[in-house]
Amino acid sequence: MSRPVKEKAPDRESASSPTIYDIIQASGGRRELGRLPGLIGRAFSLVRASAPKQLAIAGALQVAAAVSLAGQLLVVRYVLNEVTVAGGRPDLAELAPALIAFGLLMVVVAVATVAQREQQVILGEHVQKHTTGRVLDVSTTVELIDYDRPAFHDRLQRARVNANIRPMQITNGVLGLLGSGAAVVAVGAALLWIEPLVVVVIIVGGIPSLFLNRLSSKLMHAFSVRQTPNDRRRGYLYQVLTRKEEAQEVRAFGSGDYLRDEHDRLYDERINDLRSILRRRMLYGMVVGVTTAAVTLGAITMLLVFVRTGRIEVGDAAAALGAVILLAGRIRGLMGSTGSLYEGALFLKDFTDFVDIDPSESSASPSATVGENGDAPFDEIQLDGVSFTYPSRQAPSLTDISLSIRKGEVIALVGENGSGKTTLTKLLAGLYSPSEGSIKWDGKDVADIDPVVVQAHITLIFQDFARYFMTARENVAVSRFSDVDDLERVRNAARLAGVDSFLEDLPLGYESLLGSSFVGGVDLSLGQWQRIALARAYFRDAPMLILDEPTASLDPRGEYEVFQQVRRLAEGRTVVLVSHRFSSVRAADRIFVLKAGRIIEQGNHLALLAQEGLYSELFRLQAEGFHGSPI
Repeated sequence: MSRPVKEKAPDRESASSPTIYDIIQASGGRRELGRLPGLIGRAFSLVRASAPKQLAIAGALQVAAAVSLAGQLLVVRYVLNEVTVAGGRPDLAELAPALIAFGLLMVVVAVATVAQREQQVILGEHVQKHTTGRVLDVSTTVELIDYDRPAFHDRLQRARVNANIRPMQITNGVLGLLGSGAAVVAVGAALLWIEPLVVVVIIVGGIPSLFLNRLSSKLMHAFSVRQTPNDRRRGYLYQVLTRKEEAQEVRAFGSGDYLRDEHDRLYDERINDLRSILRRRMLYGMVVGVTTAAVTLGAITMLLVFVRTGRIEVGDAAAALGAVILLAGRIRGLMGSTGSLYEGALFLKDFTDFVDIDPSESSASPSATVGENGDAPFDEIQLDGVSFTYPSRQAPSLTDISLSIRKGEVIALVGENGSGKTTLTKLLAGLYSPSEGSIKWDGKDVADIDPVVVQAHITLIFQDFARYFMTARENVAVSRFSDVDDLERVRNAARLAGVDSFLEDLPLGYESLLGSSFVGGVDLSLGQWQRIALARAYFRDAPMLILDEPTASLDPRGEYEVFQQVRRLAEGRTVVLVSHRFSSVRAADRIFVLKAGRIIEQGNHLALLAQEGLYSELFRLQAEGFHGSPI
């Protein structure tokens, strides 16, 4: 069932100032600085939910490598102490077991490192599949009206981008945290056995690095939030300059240079903003590097002092020195992984904010048998005081619409462009909910009926119909995919729409790929695409048929043929027809004339002509030859 996204932003955004949503995001980032464990836990949960088996294997490999590394240090300590005791002339036979153990531990580290690297790649793919799947879950279940909200598009943009590029960062951060953390614990335990004070110095010295890494991550997250509207507009301009749909007009008008300059200007703004962010991140990195070097040097100096004072033996000091160097490197890795994971987790918050709506909560339970018997689930549809306002607008698109549609009736909606005809069809189809008023089926509010049930009884063919770059069979069956394998039914729908002979003659018939975007695809004329869109209506076979300019892309002969087929399809069905051509609406049982979102006239063709109103005026204009009249 479609559900609206709970927006955290106003519907209209200012290009010159941050939105409330941006302020919430920024303050949320500050609060998250004190919630590092929670963010890391969220990242771990995401990776575990995506591929628990691969995560367990990778973690085991990391632990094995870390323990083996610590074992190597202890073996080295043992060997060096034996060499010292023997006065520099050790018994190699006695040391052989230790040396063999050292070699085996090296093999374990090498094998575990290689295997973990391979696991890391497949784990990243699993995480990306999981995150992109969650974005798709939400984007296909939210209400259509959400796509008219600018703030929703900002959230979708961040979720979509983060679902593509952040999974590997989070995966690497999780595995790096596991590996470096295990190594720090193992090597730290070995060093703790040798000299505890050195461990304390190294741990305390790593605290500033942790703090600065978190600040650096927050800077990048704030940059991403700030640049989202810019990135969306730049991405749109990139599509305009690279898609086939706009290519001919860009060339005909010579607008390519202007659009390219605007694209580059937005890119320059992003780069300039990023440059200032990176300067600060570089400064933080330099401080981290200096701090780490100072701590490591201090620990080494402390060991030398302990050797000189006789607190520890030379062998212990040498092993501890190696442990300090290893531990310093692993702590840098731990801090880096923590910073990377923190940054990824901040972006993950954008992702989780978007996917907070759980599609599994939907009460929708579509049935393959719904509407198959051709019976409408209503005797009358009633609209009472219906008004509707798009989120991006202040003025309503529909105002106080009241009408009724009886079962089996054919009604037509006419009016000038922008009068609200298409918006009204979307309300009738259950794609939008009224801002005010109600739509009822036999007295029952449609808002109380499962949207899937409502839409299962309706076929809606849009004027701006979709062109799917899939097979011809899938293009027709997309209106009821549960029957996609019923090729005979697909052929019958194509025949009724007058496109069957063309599809049969394609290289692979109904298995031919349509559209020129993929290798082997066959492009179609606009009229052929429209006939395929009509074939979807026949294939769906729903009891209520809504047609929004179903012949806008056809020539007069094609229009005549299609309307003859539409009349046959309409038998026994409730039909709502939007058309600019009076030849197609004059036979309707009732005609509603809209202007500025209101119904100003209604009646049959002859009654409306007798009223001498807008319908009569537009009819005469078209009859006199102005066929392009926008009605």
